[in-house]
Amino acid sequence: MKRLYLSDTVAGEISAYIAKEQLAPGARLPSVGEWMERLEVGRSTLREGLKKLQAEGIIEVVNGKGIFVSEQRTFQLLASLGIHDARAHLLEMLEVRQALEAQAILLAVRHAEETAFEAMAGHLDDYRRARAREDFLAVSEADAAFHLAIYQACGNRVLVGLIQMMHDELYLSWDSPDDRHEVFDASFAHHEDLLEAMRRRDEQAALAAFDNLVGATRKSIEAMVS
Repeated sequence: MKRLYLSDTVAGEISAYIAKEQLAPGARLPSVGEWMERLEVGRSTLREGLKKLQAEGIIEVVNGKGIFVSEQRTFQLLASLGIHDARAHLLEMLEVRQALEAQAILLAVRHAEETAFEAMAGHLDDYRRARAREDFLAVSEADAAFHLAIYQACGNRVLVGLIQMMHDELYLSWDSPDDRHEVFDASFAHHEDLLEAMRRRDEQAALAAFDNLVGATRKSIEAMVS
């Protein structure tokens, strides 16, 4: 199963910057040094994030010249979307993810071993510490790791692949770190409730906690629209 690395978070930050600034294809982005300072990451991590964006056709890295927004027409179309379009897309993606992840939670409640729940608890500990020190990159990594642990515990590889695609799309569609941090902050308590219910093998309580988690996320997104 695909794991979310710090480089994925870096890629999301750069992608969000391009969308927020409404940069046109061919526009030059901040330098490698500026990104390292802005995101507080090392050169190797940044390089991996840039490789991901290149593979997705979002940027082009020209040796000796810099980093540029890709000329590919697909990204040009996405970059031209307005805030309302982006938020409507987020809400639609959230609906699809909700349907898929609810099934993964049920399967995990039925089949996950205690070691899987211990791993989830560890990710929530990381999440809690990152929130306390207001480290957005670490918050997003811990949140992703928690959900990915649920998907892995469900045991259905096809479902895992579909949910992973939804999770990545939701993350990369956000406009700014402040937006995402607001959502993470609003939904944290529901993550704890979800894990507690899963450990009790209580399907109804687990689904109720997940519905609350999604509801908190939806409210935050809708508030950003207005």
